[in-house]
Amino acid sequence: MTIRIPVEESSQSAEARRTAVRMACDLGFDEECAGEVAIVVTEACTNLLKHAGRGEVLLRLTERGRAEEDTELEMLVIDSGPGMRNLRECLLDGYTTSTSPGGGLGAIQRLAKESDFYSVPGEGTAILARWPAGRIPGPVETGVPRLRVGAVNICKPGQDVCGDSWGIEQPGDISTIMVADGLGHGYEASQASLEAVRVLRDNPERSPKELIGLCHRALRASRGAAIAVAQIDRAREVTTFCGVGNVLAQIFAGSRRVQHLVSVNGTSGHEASRTREFSYPWPRDGMLLMHSDGLTTNAGLDSRPALALHDPSLIAGVLYRDFCRGLDDATVVVAKAA
Repeated sequence: MTIRIPVEESSQSAEARRTAVRMACDLGFDEECAGEVAIVVTEACTNLLKHAGRGEVLLRLTERGRAEEDTELEMLVIDSGPGMRNLRECLLDGYTTSTSPGGGLGAIQRLAKESDFYSVPGEGTAILARWPAGRIPGPVETGVPRLRVGAVNICKPGQDVCGDSWGIEQPGDISTIMVADGLGHGYEASQASLEAVRVLRDNPERSPKELIGLCHRALRASRGAAIAVAQIDRAREVTTFCGVGNVLAQIFAGSRRVQHLVSVNGTSGHEASRTREFSYPWPRDGMLLMHSDGLTTNAGLDSRPALALHDPSLIAGVLYRDFCRGLDDATVVVAKAA
């Protein structure tokens, strides 16, 4: 689950910094790297408070693989403020319009292992920073490169756990992505959605229709869930999809939407229409967007085509910012061709 910290004044900025540093220390970061995390979070929050007045810090642990050393710490800072008219100038190391520990947004580029920035005048700013826990190189890719995946998974306001879950498995040239929305909210909803993701983890070789069938049986003793599964054969450039309930999915070629993916009505584990599996072409510059009904149905890139050029985690954060209903658990997953 993504940790969400609203930031409207300096004490909340300090809370975000402490939370990020604690997560870094839990991952085994040394003192120097944890200090870099602290500066980056402070710098991003300073920029947010000065120029937008309010926003959110989203913190999560991501997985490049299943080994502990493949875990990464990721920070997203999003706001709906005035945005930056000259982002390039603001990213120059040392450029700042206020006194801050890092000396400007350029410090984020310098201190984070990976970073990305998106800002539109009148619409707001999004800042992404990421640090891997391990210092060893990742596995050598064979075949078609794996998809790059980013996500935001936020619980309903007032809840401690998120009723939505998601997962991805990428054996060989196949990428299988699931989003599950447990019925209702809170702990029991989270148990249903987590059980669906466990089914994916244990059966990464199964087709989307087979996975939905396994979930339907596994969730009978639970509240049930809306579930969607997209399986992308990167070598054959084909997407296979099966869904039950109101998890929405779309395929984009760059920033252009080329396909809405079709789900049937029902709740996995309880009542479901006869499941159907559909196949769609996967563009070479393809991007998959999947989200629960915590986002509005018009979520997409229609009014923000330049967003498609960015890191999938940053894309997910901006879509969450712009389309979140605010009355439900909210999950958005973005997967892009490498």
